Amino acid sequence: MKKLISFLVCTVMLLGTAGLAVNAEQVSAQASSQQDESGSFLKGFMSMLDYLKYGINDTEIFIREADEENIGECIVSFTQNDGNQTEVTIGAFFNSETGEVFGKDYEKGVFYTGFRYNAYTKVYYATNDCWQRNFGYTPIYDLIAPIAFDYVTERIYFDYGGKEWMIQLWKGNYAFDYLVGGEVGVYNRAANSRFDRFYYCAQDDERMPISIKVYDSDRVYFDREAYLTWWATGFIIADAVEPDSLTMETSVCFPDEEMCSAFLEAVQAIDGIEYTLKATTVYLVW
Repeated sequence: MKKLISFLVCTVMLLGTAGLAVNAEQVSAQASSQQDESGSFLKGFMSMLDYLKYGINDTEIFIREADEENIGECIVSFTQNDGNQTEVTIGAFFNSETGEVFGKDYEKGVFYTGFRYNAYTKVYYATNDCWQRNFGYTPIYDLIAPIAFDYVTERIYFDYGGKEWMIQLWKGNYAFDYLVGGEVGVYNRAANSRFDRFYYCAQDDERMPISIKVYDSDRVYFDREAYLTWWATGFIIADAVEPDSLTMETSVCFPDEEMCSAFLEAVQAIDGIEYTLKATTVYLVW
């Protein structure tokens, strides 16, 4: 499993960074008549596996310009033992202006993982409509997380608008200690659900602008500006750290004073979280 995670992470890294050194002239010189036009990672990957029996040599991942401005398609090129050059599309795309690597279905993430990657900042982050959103939240997730994750977390509970809300913070090591990062999740459920352990992910009309920054005394791992979301995330390939050595700064902009006040009251009861307030935006340091 650890090798599989490593392979997937490194593949996305390669897809993101390869385009930075490839220009249109180089790309056109690598054109081939044999090409899988499906745009599907699964089909492309299966095609590559099929080619294994013929031998794969001189493998290269590069970006080919697509029809849309600043968008390139990620291509895997290799030479078979018989000398034939083959290209396989794998359903990943690169935005040279923003550095973003994304899948054919933009909101589903690279390879339908629910995550995109930025080749300039080297940060992985969840999409708003990732498949993980369908599973909500239950404490069971944190109970089984030590199998692959090593993080600390804090849950902030409050009531607002006839619902029970929870904003949860995480920071630490992810993906078998390959990644360091953090998360801020927004969840809710119906009122009077105290004995129910399950929360739903906030809906589109319940999303809020959230920023997230994770650092320690030696480095800033990432710093993402506020964006409209229910799950602000950031993960970067780095050596494992002690989760408590990390500091997370996050801001949450609430839709009105009532919700902001309910959240603030809950935060004040939690040790280890500092906060400041500006209008209806709460800035946390944890």
